Amino acid sequence: MKPTLAAAQLRGSLTQYLTTTYALADEDTRVALERFLGDPETGIFRGPYLRIRTPFHPADDGWRSALEWQPSFTPWRHQA
Repeated sequence: MKPTLAAAQLRGSLTQYLTTTYALADEDTRVALERFLGDPETGIFRGPYLRIRTPFHPADDGWRSALEWQPSFTPWRHQA
Protein backbone atom coordinates (compact mmCIF):
# COMPACT_ATOMS: atom_id res chain seq x y z
CA MET A 1 0.00 0.00 0.00
CA LYS A 2 1.27 3.45 -0.86
CA PRO A 3 1.97 5.62 2.21
CA THR A 4 0.13 8.62 0.78
CA LEU A 5 -3.02 6.57 0.19
CA ALA A 6 -2.78 5.00 3.63
CA ALA A 7 -2.35 8.43 5.21
CA ALA A 8 -5.37 9.80 3.34
CA GLN A 9 -7.49 6.82 4.37
CA LEU A 10 -6.39 7.16 7.99
CA ARG A 11 -7.09 10.90 7.93
CA GLY A 12 -10.58 10.29 6.53
CA SER A 13 -11.35 7.56 9.06
CA LEU A 14 -10.16 9.66 11.99
CA THR A 15 -12.08 12.70 10.79
CA GLN A 16 -15.26 10.66 10.45
CA TYR A 17 -14.74 9.08 13.88
CA LEU A 18 -14.14 12.42 15.59
CA THR A 19 -17.06 14.20 13.92
CA THR A 20 -19.48 11.39 14.81
CA THR A 21 -18.10 10.91 18.32
CA TYR A 22 -18.47 14.61 19.03
CA ALA A 23 -21.75 15.16 17.20
CA LEU A 24 -22.12 18.78 18.23
CA ALA A 25 -25.51 20.47 18.26
CA ASP A 26 -24.08 24.00 18.27
CA GLU A 27 -23.50 24.97 14.62
CA ASP A 28 -20.55 27.32 15.26
CA THR A 29 -18.74 24.72 17.37
CA ARG A 30 -19.39 21.99 14.81
CA VAL A 31 -18.03 24.18 12.00
CA ALA A 32 -14.95 25.03 14.10
CA LEU A 33 -14.31 21.32 14.71
CA GLU A 34 -14.66 20.51 11.00
CA ARG A 35 -12.32 23.39 10.13
CA PHE A 36 -9.77 22.18 12.68
CA LEU A 37 -9.94 18.63 11.33
CA GLY A 38 -9.81 19.62 7.65
CA ASP A 39 -7.55 22.66 7.38
CA PRO A 40 -4.21 21.66 5.83
CA GLU A 41 -2.32 24.61 7.35
CA THR A 42 -3.68 24.89 10.90
CA GLY A 43 -5.64 21.67 11.36
CA ILE A 44 -4.88 18.53 13.26
CA PHE A 45 -3.39 16.74 10.23
CA ARG A 46 -0.86 19.33 9.10
CA GLY A 47 2.49 17.94 8.18
CA PRO A 48 4.35 16.01 6.93
CA TYR A 49 6.14 15.10 10.10
CA LEU A 50 9.46 13.39 10.45
CA ARG A 51 10.68 12.18 13.79
CA ILE A 52 14.22 11.01 14.16
CA ARG A 53 15.13 9.67 17.54
CA THR A 54 18.81 9.99 18.13
CA PRO A 55 21.32 8.87 19.03
CA PHE A 56 21.34 5.79 16.86
CA HIS A 57 22.93 2.65 18.24
CA PRO A 58 25.91 0.99 16.54
CA ALA A 59 25.34 -2.37 14.87
CA ASP A 60 26.02 -5.42 17.01
CA ASP A 61 29.05 -7.58 16.34
CA GLY A 62 28.50 -10.08 13.58
CA TRP A 63 26.66 -7.81 11.16
CA ARG A 64 29.33 -8.41 8.50
CA SER A 65 28.52 -12.14 8.29
CA ALA A 66 25.05 -11.37 6.88
CA LEU A 67 26.45 -9.55 3.85
CA GLU A 68 28.25 -10.76 0.75
CA TRP A 69 29.97 -7.39 0.43
CA GLN A 70 31.41 -4.94 2.93
CA PRO A 71 30.25 -1.32 3.03
CA SER A 72 32.80 1.41 3.50
CA PHE A 73 31.15 2.48 6.76
CA THR A 74 30.00 0.86 9.97
CA PRO A 75 26.20 0.77 9.86
CA TRP A 76 23.87 1.67 12.66
CA ARG A 77 21.81 -1.13 14.22
CA HIS A 78 18.69 -0.32 12.19
CA GLN A 79 20.75 -0.37 8.99
CA ALA A 80 22.46 -3.68 9.71
